[in-house]
Amino acid sequence: MRTIFFFGIFITFASGMLNFTVSAQQTEEAKARYISEVKAYKHDFLSRDLELSHEQQKEFFSLYDELEDAILKLNNETRELEQEVSSDLEATDTEIEAATSAIFNQKFKEGQLELEYYGKFKEVLSPKQLLKLKSSERKFNQTLMKHHRRAMSNRRNASKQ
Repeated sequence: MRTIFFFGIFITFASGMLNFTVSAQQTEEAKARYISEVKAYKHDFLSRDLELSHEQQKEFFSLYDELEDAILKLNNETRELEQEVSSDLEATDTEIEAATSAIFNQKFKEGQLELEYYGKFKEVLSPKQLLKLKSSERKFNQTLMKHHRRAMSNRRNASKQ
């Protein structure tokens, strides 16, 4: 029953990916709902793949979501800085170099965040679960992209008819 429920959620947000475009017409509420659905599916996916207990789920996802939010904030700040400097025709070489440095240091800072949270995850996950975490994240992303590609292909095929 639970699998059917989450499959329904997955189908809902996978079909939502067809219509999900970042534009002025997209409401913040729709974006928030989409992100919430993806997050719920990811939590379920990781819970099953890592075989987390209910107690582990509560503690782990509290930390995991903090990390995801910190990485998202870092990525947004870096992207905004890049766009700001790129669009400024009067940007000085110093400003351009600072933006370039931030862009090239982004992955390094993400790595620092992940190492910081690795220590926190060690308190919640077993060594085996911790080892499997990155693999599970990749598997989730591959699954999501596979369904996205399939949905986009179905959409293209439907528009041809």
